[in-house]
Amino acid sequence: MYALLVVSVINLSVGTSSTITEKYYEELIRQRTAEAESYNLPTTNNEFKPGVQSNTTHDYGSYDFVIVGAGSAGSVLATRLSETDSYKILLLEAGGEEDDFSQIPSMFHHLFFTKMNWGYFSTPQTTCCLGMKNRACAVPRGKVLGGSSAINAIMYVRGNRYDFDEWVELGNPGWSYEEVLPYFIKSENSQVDGDPGYHGKTGFWNVAYSSPASPFLSKFFNASLKMNQPVVDYNRRQQIGSGRLQFTIKRGKRQSTGKAFLDNARQRSNLEVKSNVLVTKVIIDKSKVAKGVEFVTKHKKFFVKAKKEVIVSAGVVNSPQLLMLSGIGPKDHLKALKIDVIEDLPVGMNLREHALFPGLVYNTNYTLSNRSTEEFVKEYLKGLGPYTRGAGADAIGFIHTGQGNRAPTIEYLFVPPTEIKSKIISKAFNYNDDLTNNFLNKLDPQRSILIYLALLHPKSRGRITLKSNDPLDFPYVNLNMFSEQEDIDAVIEGIEFIRNLFETDTFKKIDARLLEIPVCKELKKQYREYWECVIRHMTLTIYHPHGTTAMGPDKKTSVVDSDLNVHGIQKLRVVDAGVFPSSPSGHLNAPAVMVAEKIADIIKKIYRFS
Repeated sequence: MYALLVVSVINLSVGTSSTITEKYYEELIRQRTAEAESYNLPTTNNEFKPGVQSNTTHDYGSYDFVIVGAGSAGSVLATRLSETDSYKILLLEAGGEEDDFSQIPSMFHHLFFTKMNWGYFSTPQTTCCLGMKNRACAVPRGKVLGGSSAINAIMYVRGNRYDFDEWVELGNPGWSYEEVLPYFIKSENSQVDGDPGYHGKTGFWNVAYSSPASPFLSKFFNASLKMNQPVVDYNRRQQIGSGRLQFTIKRGKRQSTGKAFLDNARQRSNLEVKSNVLVTKVIIDKSKVAKGVEFVTKHKKFFVKAKKEVIVSAGVVNSPQLLMLSGIGPKDHLKALKIDVIEDLPVGMNLREHALFPGLVYNTNYTLSNRSTEEFVKEYLKGLGPYTRGAGADAIGFIHTGQGNRAPTIEYLFVPPTEIKSKIISKAFNYNDDLTNNFLNKLDPQRSILIYLALLHPKSRGRITLKSNDPLDFPYVNLNMFSEQEDIDAVIEGIEFIRNLFETDTFKKIDARLLEIPVCKELKKQYREYWECVIRHMTLTIYHPHGTTAMGPDKKTSVVDSDLNVHGIQKLRVVDAGVFPSSPSGHLNAPAVMVAEKIADIIKKIYRFS
């Protein structure tokens, strides 16, 4: 198909190189958006079935470090470790390469319906996702070089200083804000107006604003100031307030960790990157030492030896799956599936998610003019316009709804009216026909303002479990959001704040009116009961799962220690967002990269004389 696309563009009778490029992108967008609308997600890993069922295991040699997963953290870790010439590194990734379409930030929802997404959904839920088909929330996870950083909304949000200080309070020395800040700075090449004490200018990862700013941005800031919300750079010391969103983009294009980091390292002779590989097991000997991994690719099964370490960076769903398949996890669960128990640890427990409530939509008397794909493409190729904006959002805010004045509890994303119309949102949200027809289909993107509310510090906990001992089976993802009433109460307080925000003169002048929500109408006269019902029906994930291989000192409540070594197993680490011992007050991509940067330095220090 892509060959035909290129040929059709090249066959233009006359045209400059810029015209050819524009036509290529116009056709690419038309084809790929149409494909996404009809794409069916996989439900198993059966593409790897011939290799998994092979009776012959081939020798793939030995490396100093074998890294499982080239995602947000794994790509960074491989890049940094390969800076040491004497290390020989193998990086294994289940997916393939990014492409031109995945570089367009505004298309991220369409990427959920490509081979770049594993295709996970939650199990049917009882406390959340009630308005979704099968009462199941989508759980998109990146299956591509760059991992979820290649399919996310590219928002660069580090979290709050108190988040990381809490990690130390939980028994993890070395992870205070002052100790991790240098690693945020190290990775960053910031193009925003920022304090050099908080922002880096020499890192691989470009951070910038989407340009031009929406004309609604000033209205949002004016209204926020009237609510005593200062305008801030939320990635500095002060996070409470509102600010212009910072994105991981370079000249308007997505900067995944695969592009930003790994592309700088792939030519190194000491780093091998092997894609389209399913790792099925970490091989651990009787002395509880990780010896290497078993993987399948191209219908064959292989064993590769790790002389120094196996590092699992497969992500918050896949890392616990791999550990449990390898005999590391809750012993009762493993025994029930006839998996030999090597180490009894709470793998897959403590799943947390920043629940996202998308039900606050305000129609206005302001209507953007119609514009064409051709116009958007011309802007995009200049690094400008709505195609450069992840999720359509232009600004972000943070409020604290609890006692005290520490980290924020609620994040709100401001999505102004946009000229881009998309049919993919209902499919991405997995909404049922009622919510699709009576809510989403009534949105007018050219005159509607959307506010997304995210719960930053959920008390509710979910769990990742195995369906079977077969690596071809997807694991079960039980989100269990809003199983704790305190989480509902926090979101209701966030809703009250936003409703007051839209009562300010700034938004009254454009006649901003809340779009009616079709569910739970019978409870409308009972304020809190009504909003609780709406929240349980409409809330989805913000694609921020974390905590399933949590860091901590006690093996009864954690999986890895403060250097991310798996408790009880030598030469085995986990390095991804699963190790977060508590929830950050932001998005996960930036802290996942920080973790990889920090652990790379720790590993280099350990092996510097070996």
